[in-house]
Amino acid sequence: MAAFFVAVFPGNISQYLTHSDAFGLDTDGKRLGRLFFQSVLIAWALWSTRAWTARKKG
Repeated sequence: MAAFFVAVFPGNISQYLTHSDAFGLDTDGKRLGRLFFQSVLIAWALWSTRAWTARKKG
């Protein structure tokens, strides 16, 4: 999941820069909020799979 969230991040940046509406994101504020929340999703995916602790041990 973390890799997926990282992979779609450039598309989200493009949507913000081109002011494209999609998925209910019809304002720049909503699109910018998603960009900041994307890092939370990446961290959550890594935490929930314990990827950080596995990397520290291995």
